[in-house]
Amino acid sequence: MQPIAAETIRAETKVIAFDLYDTLLDRESTLIPALSDLLDAHDSGYEPDILLRRYLAMHFRDSMIDSLIDGPHTPFKEISRRALTYRLEQIGLDVSDAEVRAVIQHWKELHPYADVDDALDRMSDEYALVGLSNGDPDMLDAVRGNFGTDLDGVISVAEAGAYKPHPASYELCCERFDVAPHEVLFVTAHTFDLIGAKAIGSRGGFLNRHDNPFGGWLYQPDLTADDIHALCEMLV
Repeated sequence: MQPIAAETIRAETKVIAFDLYDTLLDRESTLIPALSDLLDAHDSGYEPDILLRRYLAMHFRDSMIDSLIDGPHTPFKEISRRALTYRLEQIGLDVSDAEVRAVIQHWKELHPYADVDDALDRMSDEYALVGLSNGDPDMLDAVRGNFGTDLDGVISVAEAGAYKPHPASYELCCERFDVAPHEVLFVTAHTFDLIGAKAIGSRGGFLNRHDNPFGGWLYQPDLTADDIHALCEMLV
């Protein structure tokens, strides 16, 4: 499936929907110190950055399972609590539930990457800017004020009842802003997320913050940039 030309995207896009965690919001600068403090409190020499990667991988796996099975939507914070508890048990630490929950609360303290606000300000004159996130509504409310540029909307997948890349969350974004899928450019640092957006007919921008290959999927990015300023130059 061939990427859509930047000129076409500029002409047709009305909404730019951004993934938030790790695309606009810097997880590592907040969560690694929180995990480091937890490990130090339990006299563990385990590397906090490795623990974060393993914890996030478990969280991602469990959120995908939650979207595939029948039953109510499990909140992000609960999936995160289970995932971190599991990884801590795996490395032999007996950590209280209260300590685990205290780490999870740090998700409400995330701030944008240094390059984000300037680029959002430039794009805000041309497009509606939306956050579309797997986070719970209260988590997104907590971080929304950390942006220097006001977002036109923040949508939690909890409203759709399924985690991305389930189509329901992307479709909800289209419904909320009364646009067709091709009028939405979904920007993310994650392959799975962009595939989900492209699968319903939206355009996809891959913000490759970590210099990773996208992979040989049928659905490929229409735009690829190493930072949000480069993406902004393609769109404004």
